[in-house]
Amino acid sequence: MLKRLPAEVLLDAVCQTTGIGEKFAGVPEGCRAIQLWDNRSPHYFLKAFGRPVRETACECERTSEATIGQVLHLLNSPQIHAKITHEAGRVARLAEGRPSLLDDAQLAEELYLTFFSRLPARKSAGLPWSIFAAAPSRRRGAEDLAWSMLNSLEFVFGH
Repeated sequence: MLKRLPAEVLLDAVCQTTGIGEKFAGVPEGCRAIQLWDNRSPHYFLKAFGRPVRETACECERTSEATIGQVLHLLNSPQIHAKITHEAGRVARLAEGRPSLLDDAQLAEELYLTFFSRLPARKSAGLPWSIFAAAPSRRRGAEDLAWSMLNSLEFVFGH
């Protein structure tokens, strides 16, 4: 049975791959979710993805099974969408920062390396490039590819 990444690790992975950090109430800027010592800090993502309440030292408090609510949150979250489409985010920098240096194939490879730490498999080689052809802009194509990668089983269960 596949186990989803823990809530804190998954949120940190989203922040790391998009290049846009998360701000938590009551902690300094730049703090990662894995560094939160207080479980009472209100955060919907962490709650939805099963962050334990830490009332005991038992690992049984943590849930690692995927739920429909988690899937829907990844697919529809305005916060995650804002990270992917942020002007200062990694996707925008890759798509617009040096377009003459990265053609669509290289851009797709950079996104694969960012989200999966690997190059695209040969059998899916045509898929990433077809997203760019169908998108209204290069950046929008990169955002769509990033969104699909972030919602993949490979990212959520094994990043």
